[in-house]
Amino acid sequence: MEDSQEPSPSRNLDDTVNNTRHIPLDLVLDILSRLPAKPLLRFQAVSKLWFSIIRSKDFVDTFLTRSKTRPRLLLTFKHFDSRKRFIFSAPEHEDDKTSSPVMARHDMTISDLVYYIRSRPLNGLVCCTRGSSIAVCNPTTRQIVTLPDHFVFTLGTPQKKWKKIETVTKDPYRCMKGEVCIDGAVYYGVGYSRIARFDVMSEKIEFIQGPENYNAVSCYSRLVTYQGKLACLSYGFYVTSEMYMWILQDAEKQEWSSIVTCDVHSEWRELWIGQERVVCTGEIHTNEAILVTRSLYSSKLFRVYYCDMISKRVRRAEVDGIADDEFRRVHGIGKHGREMLCFPGHVENIMFF
Repeated sequence: MEDSQEPSPSRNLDDTVNNTRHIPLDLVLDILSRLPAKPLLRFQAVSKLWFSIIRSKDFVDTFLTRSKTRPRLLLTFKHFDSRKRFIFSAPEHEDDKTSSPVMARHDMTISDLVYYIRSRPLNGLVCCTRGSSIAVCNPTTRQIVTLPDHFVFTLGTPQKKWKKIETVTKDPYRCMKGEVCIDGAVYYGVGYSRIARFDVMSEKIEFIQGPENYNAVSCYSRLVTYQGKLACLSYGFYVTSEMYMWILQDAEKQEWSSIVTCDVHSEWRELWIGQERVVCTGEIHTNEAILVTRSLYSSKLFRVYYCDMISKRVRRAEVDGIADDEFRRVHGIGKHGREMLCFPGHVENIMFF
């Protein structure tokens, strides 16, 4: 009678390694593309093959496409004493409850210069300014690169060079406010009633007449996207308890929809009248406008408000994990209030500059 022999542990390990080597490359790519960015970037050190896969343009594009299904809020504030800027992110709130907490994470610290972030992120990249200096930051890869003025650089293309933009309009402008990107075009306010449209492909600038009684450069207005179309939001809770929205129905004919009105929540008006001003910074993937307070305090959680202008529905989320006691102790922030900026539509992007 033959003795039955159990396979040795070393043999089991060898079989596992051999089986792993025969995993189809397409399956490996699919698995990697579903991972969060942080472990994925660490996996670049596994082998030269994995490094080349993760850094390839096709994989970066696939990861970005998946990442866009998981949009996040970008939150940032600066440390006045050490000249540092801290960047956090948190999931966009989509719970049916009117109030629900979300957890933020610390993504990056900009420590060399105090850059200002005044515009919402695009494809995971953040525009930073300091005087006449402009830089692009990727919080996922923790990279920042300074840009020359009035030049265009297309990221992710083989031709890594800058091209100067030729101004085609004889109507110059200096005052600019807000921006939103829709179908390859960037829209921004350039005057009391004008909106500029910069086509990224043709690199041409056109102007659109804004809706009647809309101030495109007011601090109480915002350009947003609503169901894939350009929309204008206007508010001023110190004067009225209402928000107003116009939707651009036909860009060529410059036809706007009739005004949409929504009564704001009483809590917003109380914050506006008090020390905490509420500002609109855009919209989230559910087509709800996002409004936030401008201050971060150690004594309470940061609040984000969502408003559906059509259904008149208002809900609130509290963001935890931003500058908690341990973070403040390590970075020497103290318990003083800080100006907080919060933008929707942030995604993870593993593209390296």
